Amino acid sequence: MQCWEQLWNNQISQHRKALSKNPDAVTAGSDSQELMNPEHTDCSSQAKCQPKMTLVKKSIAAARHVDPLIYVCIILILLGYMGVDVYTRRASEYDPRACPPLHADASAHQHGKLTRKGTRMMDCGSIEGHLPLERSWLLQSGSKSNSPDAWRYMKWIGKPARCRVKGHLIEALDDVYNFRRGYALKYVADVEDKTHILPWLLGNRVDLNLPRRRVLMDLGGNRFDTSVTWFNRMYPCDFTEVHVFEIDRNLFKFPKEDHEEFNGPFQNSASIMVRNAPPIPKWMIDRMKLYNVFVSDGDDPSTNALNITRFMTETLDLKAADTVVVKMDIEGSEWSILKRWMANPEIPRIVDELFVEIHYSHESMDAFGWQQFKDHTRDDATRLLAALRSKGFFVHAWP
Repeated sequence: MQCWEQLWNNQISQHRKALSKNPDAVTAGSDSQELMNPEHTDCSSQAKCQPKMTLVKKSIAAARHVDPLIYVCIILILLGYMGVDVYTRRASEYDPRACPPLHADASAHQHGKLTRKGTRMMDCGSIEGHLPLERSWLLQSGSKSNSPDAWRYMKWIGKPARCRVKGHLIEALDDVYNFRRGYALKYVADVEDKTHILPWLLGNRVDLNLPRRRVLMDLGGNRFDTSVTWFNRMYPCDFTEVHVFEIDRNLFKFPKEDHEEFNGPFQNSASIMVRNAPPIPKWMIDRMKLYNVFVSDGDDPSTNALNITRFMTETLDLKAADTVVVKMDIEGSEWSILKRWMANPEIPRIVDELFVEIHYSHESMDAFGWQQFKDHTRDDATRLLAALRSKGFFVHAWP
């Protein structure tokens, strides 16, 4: 830089001297202008001093000569692109009241809506939106259809429902199989098998371990080795509180700290097997509390009945920010409680996931003594589950 300035000053001095001696010798023409312009200075004799325009300077100089209308057009194009992007993103977000079905058949138009393009959109805010379609994909007695549908012949896990709940996929209501698909297809001898529920757990889609308070409400605990054990083993959440309700004082018993179960998997001698399951640790038992009361829709000291809604919202003071999983198997008392819950918009916000065995009368369940539930049919049970989902409950039929 100093070299260039020195050369420039020398040339200016020489030029001024030439002008003072002979003003006509050097005109204000191209030579003079070229001399006064450092970008055209002849520095070839001193390569290090030769000035060069940078790429940025050239770009700025070129931009100054661009028509402003071109800039306006570019800005408008970018704004238009941003608007289209925002619109498409919002259009693709989950709409709880209008979600497309996963499959269509003509018989389902009575429950659906047709768009201009003929695509059926279900009203997922209604009971009808969550009801099963015509049971053409279910294996019914006397059916001889040879349609290539794997769910008719092979699938232990049911199809996804047409409508999402809480923004997530959930299993279709499988009422023809009494909500016990594996047992109905004779894949398992246990009528209470829960294999078909496992892929659809909300805990598989949402990390329910994030809240500090994580509560399991087991309404109808039966024995320790039934539902309480299942949730502690199989549900992907480490519960900080477990509230067990069992009216029979002789039925539910907490195990001792050194409690062990016989595993007995001796089929493959080459595998690494354990004879006994890990013992139940004391700290896990300490998280559990047993209530020998009758779970009800209202308080009644004369019958030892507890208003479970009041207990959850007031006594336990459960909030939407907590993780709350509820399992309900209370031999018919679920009908009045669930109707009250559907009338309270706060309950589906508090309860993250609900498992409920809805009792009804149907000849296929007579072998299990369900004739006593004659006030409700299987269709009533299906509509109740659909109504719960339409109100925002992520609910499964508990087997």
